[in-house]
Formats: sequence, C-alpha cells, structure tokens
Amino acid sequence: MAEKDIISKDVLRHLAADIANILLHLDVEHDSVELLQTEQQRIESRRADMVARMRRRTTGERFILHVEIQNANDPTMPIRMLRYLTDIVMLNHSEPVYSNN
Repeated sequence: MAEKDIISKDVLRHLAADIANILLHLDVEHDSVELLQTEQQRIESRRADMVARMRRRTTGERFILHVEIQNANDPTMPIRMLRYLTDIVMLNHSEPVYSNN
C-alpha cells in the first residue's frame, strides 16, 4: 500500500508541475514541487458586523449586503473579508453578495 502512495504522490507532483507550466505558464521545475498537507481542523467563532438581505427598489433583485466596520487599518482585512464572503455564500448561495471591501 505504501508503494502505491509513493507512486500516487509522484504522479500528483508531475500533474501539479504540468498545470503550472502548461496552463498557467509559471515555468516551475518539476523537482521543486512539494505537496502540502491540506487537512485542517478549524474550531472558531466568527461573526460579521452586519449581514442583511435586501431588495433593489427598481429591479426587485434580492441580494446580501455585508459590511465590516474597522477602527484601524488591519493588513489581514482582505483575507478576513474573503473568509466572511465564503461563509455567507455557503449559507446563501443563490443570492449575490455585495460588501465594503
């Protein structure tokens, strides 16, 4: 079984390099590819400052508005906004989400 894992990982490394080189034109060395561990445990509580469902007066389009209020400049804010967005979309996948990013 371990031998199959080694072969599978080698195939995946080559596939990753080919995708990077052929599709994305990133010019990577095949030997430089390292498969990273992607399993993560996440136990956290996140609460957005304001999330509201609303409707446009003119078109009737329903959408979600997400607003975060910051007192200071936070360099991690773009990543945090992305995490909020993915959480909101997972819960309300049929409606567009607009935010103050």
